[in-house]
Parts: sequence; structure tokens; C-alpha cells
Amino acid sequence: MTTVDTPLTRLRIPPWLAQALVVAGGGGAAAQAMINGELGTRLESSLWASAVSNTVGGSLFVIALLASPSVRRGLTALRGTVLPWWMFTGGVFGAIFVFAGATAVPLIGVALFTIAQVCGNTVGALGTDALGLGPSGRLRVTRNRTIGAVLAIVAVGIANTGRGGDLTLWWLVPVVALIGVGIALQGAFNGRVNDVTGNPLSTGLINFVIGTGVLYAIVAVVTLISGTPTGTWPSEPWLYLGGPCGAALVVVSMIAVKAIGVLRMALGVLAGQLAGAVVFDLLRTGEPARPAVLLAVALTAVAVAIAGRSGRTAVVTAPDEAVISNDERPESP
Repeated sequence: MTTVDTPLTRLRIPPWLAQALVVAGGGGAAAQAMINGELGTRLESSLWASAVSNTVGGSLFVIALLASPSVRRGLTALRGTVLPWWMFTGGVFGAIFVFAGATAVPLIGVALFTIAQVCGNTVGALGTDALGLGPSGRLRVTRNRTIGAVLAIVAVGIANTGRGGDLTLWWLVPVVALIGVGIALQGAFNGRVNDVTGNPLSTGLINFVIGTGVLYAIVAVVTLISGTPTGTWPSEPWLYLGGPCGAALVVVSMIAVKAIGVLRMALGVLAGQLAGAVVFDLLRTGEPARPAVLLAVALTAVAVAIAGRSGRTAVVTAPDEAVISNDERPESP
């Protein structure tokens, strides 16, 4: 496999720092959700708000491409890659998730949508690690990793207690769970591509071009059927900052996934999202979070800690070199 030799390709961050990065990235994802929610209300279209968010976030990668020779070298390195074509489809899963959120949440409610996608994401992350699809190699499905995944699902269920949901369209729940599996694949695939480019900004640009292209196509079809949104474009600049928050999560995820694997990355992002939601709701409403939400944050932190005791993460450089990590060896902080 051809890999660009840069400081980023030689970077080996410790697992604790990788975990901290994805937790912070999860906090940014919570900010993105809050911002996009408000933008969608103003535009009267959550789908259009998501497209705007992706466009603004993706423009940062385009600027990096124009300004940084290392980003261009990262893209050039892909000419000699042996990665299969489907490793480059990570952005498609993200676009489908955005469309699913805009479509399914009004039908089944936030609670069922969130629980379904977290179930799919955690189970998908376990499977992705077990198959060695991510850059960290093949990680066995151990007791601690399974307990961590189950605790995360329970935590999300507790956080959404009392919010209800419409089970009339029950079949949407497994569909959303399957889309959650796709988000786990997105993290694994992006990590593999990043191994080749040697630059998360190069990989982020690929993710943006493919994912946003699919999202634009979805928006075009929906607009032809339903017409353009009837809302107004807001003048506040902060309502267009959701994209940069999402772009930051993409970058830190690609840096961290090699050190901690897909499952721990997913759990860390979830922990950051829940904690960030508590903080942003307090700033927005002035009211403290419900006890159920605080309990969910604590449970998610425990899930991250338990999953992190599953052993050393094996580092590999090619898809066919995935190895089984020594799960009996405790990981050094």
C-alpha cells in the first residue's frame, strides 16, 4: 500500500488522548445538533439545514486543499492504493443518516430514533472491530466490550425515558438501527482511507465530496416532490457553524480510531454528545438536565471505561494484515 510519509502518518497518540479527542468531538456533535435544529426551524426544513451544514463544513476541507500542499499530496497517494472501492463510501453512510434523521424523527419520535441508531451503531462497531475493517486491526468481542456496548444502549434508553414514540411505523426502527451500523462502517472506512492519505483533511475532503454529493441528490429529489422550504434564511452567523463542528468530529475520529478502535470511538462520541447536550440545554433554557439524563451521562462514561479495559489495540497498515489483539493484556493509560 502506498502511504504518504508525513508527521501525521507517523503520529501514534496514546489511547487516553484518543478517547479524550472523540469525547470532545462528541460535544461538538451536540453543538452541531443544536445549531442545525434551530436552522431547520428557521428554514422549515431539517433536510435543507443538514445540506447547508455539510456545505459549510465541507468548504473547510476545500480551503485546506487549496492552501496546503500536504492535503494535495494525501490525495495523490490514493493513485497507488490497493484499498477496495467500497472503502471510499464512508460519506454515503453519513448522508443516509442525515436523510433518515430528517425523515424518521417526525414519524417515530426522537427517542425511538436515537435508541435505534445507537443500538445499530454499537453492535455495528463491535462487528466492525471483530472483522478488522478499521485501521486498529481485529479486536475480539470480549465480555468487557460487550458490557460497554450494552451499557451505552441502556444509557440512551434511560436518557429518553418519558419522551414516548409512535410504534405505528414499527418497521422504521430496525431500518434506523441498520443505518446506525452504517455509521460504524463510516468510521472504519474513513480510518482505512486515512492510513493511505496520511492526512485527515485529505480524507475529510473525500468524505465530504461523496457524502454531500449524495445528500444534494436527496435534497433535489425531495425538493422536486415537495417544493422549496417556506422559511427564511437567518442572519445570525452562529447558525451556520454546525458544519465546522461536524467537520471537527470527522477529523478527530480519523486520528483516534487507529488507537482505540471503532467501538471505543463510538462510545466516546456518545459520551460527549450526552454531556454536551446537558451543557447546551442548560445554557439555552437555564434549566438543569433531568436526573435520567445525568444518569445516562454517568452510565456512558462507565461504558467507555469498561470497554477500554478490553486489552491493547493492535495497529496494522493494510486491510489484509488485521491481527487479533492480546485481550488479556491490560492497556496502559
